[in-house]
Amino acid sequence: MVNTMDTAHVDVAIIGGGAAGLAGALQLARMRRRVAVVDAGKPRNRTATAMHSFPGSDGVAPSTHLAAARADAERFGADIVEASATTITSTTPDDFVVTLDNGAALRARRVLIAAGITDELPEIPGVREQWGRSVIHCPYCHGYEVSAKRIVVLDTNGAGTHQALLFGQLSDLVTLVVADGPGPAAAELIRLDAAGIGVVRALVEAVVETDGVVSGVLLGDETLIPADAVVVGPRWRLNLDAAAELDLHLAPHPLGFGDTLVVDSMGRTSTPGVYGAGNVVDPSQQVLQAAANGSFVAAQINMDLRNEDLDRLERAAREAAEWEGRYADAGDRWWSGKPNGTLAAEVSALPVGRALDIGCGEGADAVWLAQLGWAVTAIDISPTAIERANAAADAAGVAVEFRAADVLTDPPPAAVFDLVSIQYPALLKTLGAGPLQRVFDAVAPGGVLLIVGHDQRPFEHDHDHQHKYADYSSVDELVALLPANFVVEVNEVRPRPNPPEGARHVDDVVIRALRR
Repeated sequence: MVNTMDTAHVDVAIIGGGAAGLAGALQLARMRRRVAVVDAGKPRNRTATAMHSFPGSDGVAPSTHLAAARADAERFGADIVEASATTITSTTPDDFVVTLDNGAALRARRVLIAAGITDELPEIPGVREQWGRSVIHCPYCHGYEVSAKRIVVLDTNGAGTHQALLFGQLSDLVTLVVADGPGPAAAELIRLDAAGIGVVRALVEAVVETDGVVSGVLLGDETLIPADAVVVGPRWRLNLDAAAELDLHLAPHPLGFGDTLVVDSMGRTSTPGVYGAGNVVDPSQQVLQAAANGSFVAAQINMDLRNEDLDRLERAAREAAEWEGRYADAGDRWWSGKPNGTLAAEVSALPVGRALDIGCGEGADAVWLAQLGWAVTAIDISPTAIERANAAADAAGVAVEFRAADVLTDPPPAAVFDLVSIQYPALLKTLGAGPLQRVFDAVAPGGVLLIVGHDQRPFEHDHDHQHKYADYSSVDELVALLPANFVVEVNEVRPRPNPPEGARHVDDVVIRALRR
């Protein structure tokens, strides 16, 4: 669950919990993706009493349909977050931060924007009050229910002729009122006349209702045209305020009623890692089409993530083999068997708790922490290193949970450890920012993240040296990825305590950060 002040890590953050968003969530959750749907609870069709043209659900109330769709997505593990997204930011195509108006945040590898549109109704009294009931706009959504009834089409933006001709298929009692603009062209007037649709040019004063339902349209000259239903053609506004910082391309709709979010055939927007589905990309989609579109785009997102996962696993396997080879070539022991001096200096005054040692090597730091009373989990990518670390713990008579794993593909549990220690990190940046963020997330609120690295400045012109470390995240790069709820208390370069004889690196870069 996503709670206030949390930063939850998910594979996909879906903005919008309508038909497209929930269908996408269901598709992704069934592929065992971690999904969060951010829903403000304001679907476009919320004022309608029923939705139509959806096989198996025709005539069902929109709220009933959405409740069932939510339940389906949640049944497979999707998280529905009742909030509004306020900002979506990113520095890389695999790491997005979605801030919410409830104080929480999501960190996602991909974003699906399915936030829909807001209809901008004509400013005519009575239109808003009856919108979705007796004031409608789509013959496919609500036309059958007004068949053979008195229908008045209000042309306020040039779409009236198109709507009148379609509604004329359902009723012989259609009147087109041209309230603004040039109205029908000569050829269109011929068609309207052939269809038996009368045309009136007049200002519209109000939509009149009697006993809670539409009874007529009052014109500016006080003429009342009897009506059982009124048709309008609203403009729309994309619900994209939260995405203002993303480089999303928009395009005007051919009808000129508003913009659409530009996507390719796979639903990809102009911003890598961001996808779009539903009314935000095509305002003409009914619930059925929006759901189908959301489901399709979600499948493309999953395939994108799967390819990225496989690339990461391949790189991680190569990295593991390289480190295993280094430990094997080092003989019985590679490192000194003593704890890192900077770790000792920074940790000695901390209250003991649960500690995570990332890249623990042969276990000297982990054993030292355990001797101080810490409950230690220690991870290294090399099974040989872990075997030696276990032997060191046994020899010292302390208990340490050692594990051979790659934290970038098998991240530690979130918000568990009072201390996360990363000494002289060798964390591949080629795996993207997301895995590194999940490492930071292992720090519990109030806990400390300690990163100690070699000062690389003396070697900035040593091309061989720079090439050797090019694939690994520097301390500065790790600090740049720290979430906003970390406060850096120490950021300094200092002499390395007791460096090994002949060591090239004599200074340490020390970062100590507190998670709020």
